[in-house]
Amino acid sequence: MSKAEAWTTDDDTPLPERVLAELDAAEINPGRPVIAVDADEVLVHFAAHFNGFLTARGYRFSLSEYRLDNAIFDAAGEALTRERITPLIWDFIGGETSRQPVIEGAAEALASLESEGQVIVLTNAPDSVRADRIANLADHGMNYPVVMNEGGKGRALRWIAQRAAAPVAFVDDSVAQHASAAKHAPAVMRFHMVAPEILRPVMAKAPGARRVESWAEATPLIRRALAHGV
Repeated sequence: MSKAEAWTTDDDTPLPERVLAELDAAEINPGRPVIAVDADEVLVHFAAHFNGFLTARGYRFSLSEYRLDNAIFDAAGEALTRERITPLIWDFIGGETSRQPVIEGAAEALASLESEGQVIVLTNAPDSVRADRIANLADHGMNYPVVMNEGGKGRALRWIAQRAAAPVAFVDDSVAQHASAAKHAPAVMRFHMVAPEILRPVMAKAPGARRVESWAEATPLIRRALAHGV
């Protein structure tokens, strides 16, 4: 979960030039499969880390659905409005992106999958923290091309699939992003990662995606999908 993930909607506008440039810089090799992975909640913790950030500032974080609306409460027990939430989100992103803790098994899983295909991190974090995101992932042993996407990821996945002309696996926690992928890149094989325990009670199903709750569970499924398309 992130501000961009929780509050974005899909659209049919062309990919921004900056995103296209980052996709091109990823140097996707035609004929080689691709593993496109989200960062927040897939490679690194967001919600659990954000919980600690809020607690230290006197707020209470309680998710009843996969949204930040009606999830943050002040000392008086009043739910924060989006206008009050937004500055907290930006403070968190600006100060904590470089320190987000790793999802268990993520680095090891991607390292083991590199023999199956090229790994690309497709994240919706703001471009202003691009360097922090790259440094944080590198600190956890994940030195892969990073694309700072905007909006729905389906258009970027379509670009990746067309460039690769090979199987593509997509791993993300967001139901909305899986819907975007299904709309714009239906041939991409999708894995709905719900690794953080804080999200499992509130996470809806992503239609058409294989739900997984750990990298240990996901890795053999991704490997088989890339090899056999199932």
